[in-house]
Amino acid sequence: MERTKIIIDTDIGDDIDDALAIAFALESPELEVLGITTVFKNVKARAKLAVRLLEQAGRADIPVCAGIGNPILGKADVNEIPNQYIEEEDGEAAGFGTNGIDFIIDTVMASDGDITLVPIGPLTNIAIAILKEPALRSKVKEIVMMGGCFYSHLSEWNIRCDPEAARVVFESGIPIRAVGLDVTVQCVLRKEDTDRLMARPKRSAAYLPDLLARWRKVTNHEPMLHDPLAVCAVFDDRLLDFQQDEIVVETQGEFTRGQTYNRSALYWRGNAGQSVIRAAKSVDSEAFLKLYMDRVCH
Repeated sequence: MERTKIIIDTDIGDDIDDALAIAFALESPELEVLGITTVFKNVKARAKLAVRLLEQAGRADIPVCAGIGNPILGKADVNEIPNQYIEEEDGEAAGFGTNGIDFIIDTVMASDGDITLVPIGPLTNIAIAILKEPALRSKVKEIVMMGGCFYSHLSEWNIRCDPEAARVVFESGIPIRAVGLDVTVQCVLRKEDTDRLMARPKRSAAYLPDLLARWRKVTNHEPMLHDPLAVCAVFDDRLLDFQQDEIVVETQGEFTRGQTYNRSALYWRGNAGQSVIRAAKSVDSEAFLKLYMDRVCH
C-alpha cells in the first residue's frame, strides 16, 4: 500500500481531540507521519507534550518541532500551560526542534510534491511558511485541515485565533479540503467508547487513559472527534462528502471576525479574497466512530 506522507500541525494540549487525532494517524496504515509541528501560545510546552506522547506510543522516531506562538496580528499568552500538559514533566524542555516553520519548508521542498499538510490548530505556521517560501504554493500536494464552519455562520476556534493566517492559506492556491464544525460536531464519543479507550488502548494510544482522566475532571461531556475526522479525510473519501465552494475569511468585522463565509451561498461576488476550497458538507458519523474505535482500541 502506498502511504500518504503527512505533517501534522497541532495546538495539542488544550482540547483532547489533537491527541486523539495523533493516535488515529499512527494507527492508520494509509498514512506516514513525517513530523509534528506545534502552534499557538506555549508551543514549547505543546511540543514537549507531543514528544512524551510519541515516546509512549513507541514512535520517538517522529520529529517534533515547535512553531509560532503568536498570531500574525496581536499577541497570545505564549507562557500559558495547555490544559492537558503532563505536570510531572519539569525541568528543561528537550527532545524537539524549535523551528517548525523551517521543518515544514525544508521537508516539503525536499520532497517529490507528495506531502499533505494536516493543520488541526490555528493556521499560523502554515501561513508563515507560505509567506517565507512562496514555492510551497506549487509544492504542497494538498492541505487537509480542521477548521471553519462553512454552511452556518459561526466563528470556529482555529480560524478565530488567527484569521489573517487563515486568509493567507485559503488564498494560497494550494488544494484545500476543510473539515469544519458543520460535520465534526456530529462525531462525539459515547461514554462506553471513552471507557474502552481508557481500558484497552493500542500502543499508539497508550497515553490516552491519562489524558482522558484529566479531561473528565474538567469537562462534563465526552470528547468530540474534530481533529481525528480531518485525519480521516486525508485517506478516506467514502465517509465525508465535500462540496467545492468559494470561501472567504472575515478579518475586519467587529462581531464576525474569524468567520468563514461561503460566497457561493451568499450569492456575493467580488475580486478580493477569492478562494476555491472543498468543504465537508456531510459525514457518516456512525461509520467514522466505528473506524476510529477499531483502529485505536483492542
